[in-house]
Amino acid sequence: MLCENCGKREANVRYSENINGVKKELHLCEECSQKLGITDMNFNMPVDFSSFLGDFIEDFATPEFMPLLQEVKQLKCDNCGYTFDDIVNTGKLGCGNCYSVFEDRIDPILKRIQGSDRHVGRIGKIIDNKIDSKIEEKDQKQEIVKTNEHDKLSKLKEDLKQAIKDERYEDAARIRDEIKKMEK
Repeated sequence: MLCENCGKREANVRYSENINGVKKELHLCEECSQKLGITDMNFNMPVDFSSFLGDFIEDFATPEFMPLLQEVKQLKCDNCGYTFDDIVNTGKLGCGNCYSVFEDRIDPILKRIQGSDRHVGRIGKIIDNKIDSKIEEKDQKQEIVKTNEHDKLSKLKEDLKQAIKDERYEDAARIRDEIKKMEK
C-alpha cells in the first residue's frame, strides 16, 4: 500500500484517531509520518495478544457454527505438544514448528492484524528491488551474449557455405570445427 500523503513510497506507519466518534485512519510512509510528527509519539502500552486472539476466536467457538475449529483445536504440534487452544489462550506459539502446523489458522489472523503474514522489515522492499534489478541486468547480459553467439554462429555457417562453394576445403574444415565447438 502506498503512502496516502505523498503516494510515492510504501506505507509502513498506520495512524488512527477517534475524536468524538469520528474515526480517521491514515497509512503513511516513514518520511511523511516524521514530517507530520506522528513517529515522535511514544506509546509504551503492553499488548496482550492472548486476550485479542481469545476474543477473536471465542465468537466462533461453538461446534455447530464451525466444526472444523474443533478439529484444529485437537491438532497438536509434533515438536512441543502445543494445541491451537493453547496458542489462543497464551497468545504465544510453543516453537518454530507451530507456524507450520497451524499455518492455515495463523496466517489469516496475522494478515488481519498487520496486513501481511510475511515480515520484510523497513528496508526489505528496497533490498528486494535491488535484487530484482540485479537479476534483470544479469538476464539482459545473458541475452546479449546469446544474441552475439547466435550472430557469430550464423556468420560462420555462411562462411562455411562460401568456402565450400569456392572449393577452399581446408578453410571449410576449420570453420566446421569452430561451429561444432560453439554448438556444444
